This record gives sequence, structure tokens and C-alpha cells, in this order.
Amino acid sequence: MKKAAILLLILSASYFLPMLQPSDLAIALWPAICALAVIIITHHAALGLACGIVAGVILIHHETPVGIPRAIFANYIFPSLAGSWHVGAILFTLMLGAFAGILEKSGGFDTILRRLTANSTRPKRRLLGSVYCIGLLCFFDGLANSLLMGRIARPLADRIGISRERLAWVVDSTSSPVACVAFVSTWIATQLSLIQQGLDDAPFPVEPYSLFFRSIPANPYCLLTLLLVPLAIYLDYQPKAMQRYQALPITEPGGINDKRETSPSRAIVPLIALLVGIFAAFPLFSDPLIDPLSIAGWRAAFSGDAGPYALVAGSLFGMAVAWLMYPKNSEVNAAEAAYHGAANLLPALIILILAWSLGNVFSALGAGGQLAGLLASGFPVSWLPLVVFLAGAIMSFATGSSWGTMGLLMPLALPAIIQAGTAVALPIEELTALVPAVIGAVFGGAVFGDHCSPFSDTTIVSAIASGCEPTSHVHSQLPFVGIAACFSIIAYSFIAIGVMPLISTTIAAGLMLFFTIHLSKKQLPYA
Repeated sequence: MKKAAILLLILSASYFLPMLQPSDLAIALWPAICALAVIIITHHAALGLACGIVAGVILIHHETPVGIPRAIFANYIFPSLAGSWHVGAILFTLMLGAFAGILEKSGGFDTILRRLTANSTRPKRRLLGSVYCIGLLCFFDGLANSLLMGRIARPLADRIGISRERLAWVVDSTSSPVACVAFVSTWIATQLSLIQQGLDDAPFPVEPYSLFFRSIPANPYCLLTLLLVPLAIYLDYQPKAMQRYQALPITEPGGINDKRETSPSRAIVPLIALLVGIFAAFPLFSDPLIDPLSIAGWRAAFSGDAGPYALVAGSLFGMAVAWLMYPKNSEVNAAEAAYHGAANLLPALIILILAWSLGNVFSALGAGGQLAGLLASGFPVSWLPLVVFLAGAIMSFATGSSWGTMGLLMPLALPAIIQAGTAVALPIEELTALVPAVIGAVFGGAVFGDHCSPFSDTTIVSAIASGCEPTSHVHSQLPFVGIAACFSIIAYSFIAIGVMPLISTTIAAGLMLFFTIHLSKKQLPYA
């Protein structure tokens, strides 16, 4: 009842706000404030985004309140479902969810982990390293990655004396960071559609896939996290927050080595088919058709509008191969595995559609222009990627939702950088260089909350799948999150002074390497 009262209060305030004659900036940002407040209070990203949409529509149509319910759907939600990028994102996400469900139940990854950890003289390092490697292999979905790796590795971790908190750290650190930078994952369609929508008014041709690839070096948080895990495993670096959690006595009979052996090809071949299918579909769906034997042809294919068609067609091919290779004697049939895999992503799709709709509301209110004016008068535009990363980190920590953060921040950040750059007459070359950095900052800031927010679904799933309490997982993972975030700030500082993102992230990685080695030499046994 208290939450319902708060929602009613926020929406009522939206109706009376224009009567107070606030500034245009306050009006433009009010839906974002409402959405963020509701997500923090309820811990439901979809509910918060929906509240932001309703609040924004009330502001826009407050003079004709009778037409508000129709306007919400007719002017903002239904239009967000149009276009090849948005339809393709929905279809691809569902099909890749089904693909992930089939691969998880096939048993191929179980077999790979068993073989990687067999007959090792250093079983702890081998197991954690193997979990890391298979986590990279499970690039297609962060949540499925966490569930899969936590469940199949936990019995063996107990057996060889690895604490469940340490296992959860590796599982969590190779879930969302991998899916965020993978060019084929349940995230990519959402990421590309948000980029496309946020740059509708850009003064240069928008190539979502090209911008995504260029944003990867400007996403130091994810890259540094993926580097820190094998480094800490190799050095056996465990901060005191991690050392305090010890391995538990074995309470579960059997374990991973007692499961029925299957072929690793049941996991590897479908993954290869998925990648090959998507790559092969790009030239096939390009208009006009390109020369697949030339570099210029492939560049044209990735820069054109073939993306949504290629993703859907390639995922269909990958799912068909996974279905054909699925073991016939499995307790769960392929159709059921595919159904549950797709169904698990329905909440994410709802968030995605609401994020698109909220983006339409922001555009109608001119939020990008208002933010641009604020930024242009406050500090150099080149520092915007760092500001966006910090804002995303705060939002994702407070809300626990990486997708909610992306959906809330991207429609604000991209129009803001375009209009701020235009306001200060930034050369088009510098503007096109800053846009990928802002995109990478949004993604990195969103993933930050996945690792240290006690409300994050990935954090909770990683902890439960690994067999530990979410609070102990958050506590033990915080030092690693802090290291990656601090050196990410250093990387964005280099980007702000004009250093290329790849070089900036490389410098930050080198500094983090020396810092972690120093810490590992100084670490003392936990008392």
C-alpha cells in the first residue's frame, strides 16, 4: 500500500508540476526523476520506466487530461514497436533466449568443465580458470551464463575447497561484462536499437553496429573486469573481504564428475553455427548486395540496414543446429528447453519496449537539448563520457538494473552529446569520436551495478546459483568492483584530454596490472 501511495503521489505531482511554472530543464528531466525514484523504491525497472512514461505524457498533455490514456499508447508505446531495428530486437532476443535454453540443457558445457579440470596439480586455479574460460564462451546471455556456471561448478568447488563467494565472483564477473561487449548476445539487439533511437537527429550517418564496435575500447569497466579476473586467479589475490569467506564442508552428494558424459560438440558446434550464420546473413540481406570477397563490401554490410535481418536469420540457423544436436535421451526435451529459455527473457523485453517508449517521451519534451545546454555551460564536452559513466554507475547501483539504466540513460546521453557538440561548434570529426565513448560509458556504468548492487538480478542469481548469500557475494566482490571502476575513471580521464579510447584503456589496464601485483605481494593471510 505504501508503494502504491508513493506511485499515486508521483503521478499527481506530475499533473500539478506545470502549474508551478518550473524551468524547462526541470520539466524535461521530471520523467527520468520519477522513473529513477520508483525503481529505487520498488526495485522493479519495468514499473519505474512505465511511471516515467506516464509522468512525461501527463506533462505533455496536461491541458487535455482526458486523452492521456490513449496518448500513452498511440503516441509513445505503439510507435516504439515500429521499424526493423525494434522488431528485429524483439525477435532476436526471444530466439537467442531459446538458443541459450537449449545449450544449457544439452550438457555440453558440463562436459567441457569436467575435462578442463581433470587431473590438475593446481585444482583451485584450474577450476576458477576453467569457469572463467567457459564464461567467455557463454557470451550469448549474462543471466543464463550465471545460472549455468554457478550450478555446474558449485559441487566441484566445494570438493576442492573453493569458497562459494569466490566462485560467485568469477561467475558474476564473466556474465554481464561478456554479454555487454559481445557482438552476438541477448544484449546486442537492445544496445543497437538504443543507439539507433538516440542518434535520430545526429548530423552524420548512424551505423549502429559500427558505433557499437567502436564503443568497446571506450568501455573500460567491462574490459578491465574481464582482465582482472584471470589476473587475480593467477596471482591468488584475495582481499580481506574475500578471505573471510571460507569453503564449506561438502553437503551435497556426488557432483559434476558423476554426471552422464556427453559430447562438447553439443555446445561448441551450435555456437559456431550461430556466429557463422549471422556473419553470412549480413551480405545476403544487404541492399544493394555487396561483394563478400572485399573488405569494402563487408564494411558496407555492417554499416547498412542489414543488422536486424542478419541477427534474426543467423539466430534461427544457430537454434536449428542446436536443436538437431540436442541429446534425444535428455530428461527435458528441446522444445521445452527452448520455451523456458525464451520465456526467461520476457521481463527483459518489457523493459526494452518501455525504454524505447520513454525515449519517445524524452524527445517530445526536448530533454536532450536541455541537458546539452546545461553541459555546454558547465564544463568541456570532452568530459561527458566520464560524467555519463559516473551517472550510470550511480543509477545502476541504486536501481540494480543494467537494462533499466541503459534504457533510462542512453536516450538522454546521446542527444545531449550531439546537441552539446553542436552548441560549442565541435568539429564533426571530434563529435563522431566522442559518441562511441559516450555509448561505452553508458554500457560500462550500467554493468557496474550488476556487480555491487544488492538489488541486481545478476548479482542475486550468481550468488544463489553458486550457493552463497547475495549479501556475502556483494561484500566479497566490492574490492574487485572498486579496482575496475577506479581505473575506468582513469581511462575516461585520458579520453577527456584527447587520448584515443584504445590507448586510454590500455594505459589503465597496465596501471591496474601493476597495482594488483603490488596488492597480491602485500596481502596477508586473513586472521
